[in-house]
Amino acid sequence: MTRTAFVVLVTLVALPFSVPSVAAQPALANSGGMRDLTGIEIVVEDLIPEASLDGLTKNDLVEAVENRLRQAGVTLTPDAIGGAYLYVNVNMTTGSGIYIYCADVELRQAARLVRVPDQVMRETVTWQTGVVGAVQATELRVGITSVVLGEIDTFIQHYGNENPGSVTIPPDSSSRPPA
Repeated sequence: MTRTAFVVLVTLVALPFSVPSVAAQPALANSGGMRDLTGIEIVVEDLIPEASLDGLTKNDLVEAVENRLRQAGVTLTPDAIGGAYLYVNVNMTTGSGIYIYCADVELRQAARLVRVPDQVMRETVTWQTGVVGAVQATELRVGITSVVLGEIDTFIQHYGNENPGSVTIPPDSSSRPPA
């Protein structure tokens, strides 16, 4: 067995004992492109099949995200102007009773380049945030939903900064899972 394989094996064996129920490392959010945005669509990517076995489905995330945005006063529409949509993607892998994940939230919409104003880019990421972490399989539904909603709350805060008075931060959004 090579040294690298040994280190990976020891890490995978030890990780369940060293990881709290949810651990996360946030990425920085980039603001931009939200001013005067009147409505957005929600797109949530499919999850790995194992997630549903541990209690988390795509529909759970769609419902949680839509509810949080509606509570904040963000208008949801299937055909937003400029094709604006909030893209939620949770990539996961599982083993030894834990899930390692990367949860990304991006605002995607049509945009024009300043240097080439007659050219429209149909799908451009104009804002993004994300988090990488681990969660015990027994805490998957609550843990991942909490992490995704934390990123949605970051979006709501930035949206509110660019559109003052347009949204309300939900009362239960002040906590983020421990890093």
